[in-house]
Amino acid sequence: MHHVDGVIALSTNRRLLALALFVFLTAGCSGSRDTAATETSTSTASETTPAPRFDKPPRTYRELMARLPPFDVPASREVAAWRKATIEGFLGRCTAGGNGADRASFVAANEKVLSDVALFPGAVFLNQYSVDRKDGNGCPDGSGPATYYVTYRSYRLPPGTKPGAVFRHYQREFFGWLESASTPCERTYGQGPAYAVVSACKGVLRLSIRARAPVEIPEAAMSPPRPFGVQYPFVRNDLATPKPTAYETDPGETCERVAGTDVPAIINPPPPGVRAEIRGDEVVVEWSLGTVRGDCPPSDLVLSYPAVNAYTIREPVHRASGVTRMPLLDFAPRPTKLTAIAVSVDGVESRPVSVLIRK
Repeated sequence: MHHVDGVIALSTNRRLLALALFVFLTAGCSGSRDTAATETSTSTASETTPAPRFDKPPRTYRELMARLPPFDVPASREVAAWRKATIEGFLGRCTAGGNGADRASFVAANEKVLSDVALFPGAVFLNQYSVDRKDGNGCPDGSGPATYYVTYRSYRLPPGTKPGAVFRHYQREFFGWLESASTPCERTYGQGPAYAVVSACKGVLRLSIRARAPVEIPEAAMSPPRPFGVQYPFVRNDLATPKPTAYETDPGETCERVAGTDVPAIINPPPPGVRAEIRGDEVVVEWSLGTVRGDCPPSDLVLSYPAVNAYTIREPVHRASGVTRMPLLDFAPRPTKLTAIAVSVDGVESRPVSVLIRK
């Protein structure tokens, strides 16, 4: 059972940043070198700086930037300042987890609803617990401050109790609430910002209550104006996937830009160079990034080939080239083309490229 309530609308920048940082918060790969907080690369790693670990979430801006491929060209002053302020604000807000919903007040409101509702006759108490939910906090799923708490209370039903009898009882108890969803084992009722879920299968009655509206999480501190890279070439039709005509593409040579909603343009990473070949039961993808520029450093590749639906993987990148293996699907015909997109550390996608797959 999943509920998504009170989702707060996010700006374009925030959605893109949340998408990018979700990958960093969940990635667990190896191979990179440290990158200074000023976003300039060094020729040798410091003996006193530990190697970056990719099996744990980054705690600081420096740790996050250390996961990127080393820069061939450092970021401009404007991009470095904007990125550092934005990402530090994001990490401070989404990893600290404070300034969220007050557990005591939410649980008290939930228990008040439970006490006002007559219990199904003969039900025997089993347990109760409350769980925090983080919907609509502007952070990747499962991270950031809690926006509300749901209280779950379970009972053992009398032997032979049918779900229908339980639902008829609680339909009377929740008179005035709107029934919004139902399954053979579950009914959901809503009243304003509150909802109640009644589950009654397999001899167990479970009541799930959220009695208060989610809290609104304060925005992060204002970041510097987003730079838009007027020196980079403007790309139109950046979302259109070209028809493949060759077995290999070269990586893009420079950052690009597309029209933005909050600035005149947004800096995009160049597309990767790729080639793909079927070997056994895999599609082996060789990729390269070309010149890695600090204004648009890629953090991930999105690779896909057509199946019944497109089969897609997201590959974190920590160096300028590599090999990725994609399994072939048993139920789909062998693919003939592959599409690749680079995603920058700022969450912006490159224009897609496509190649034919060698067999």
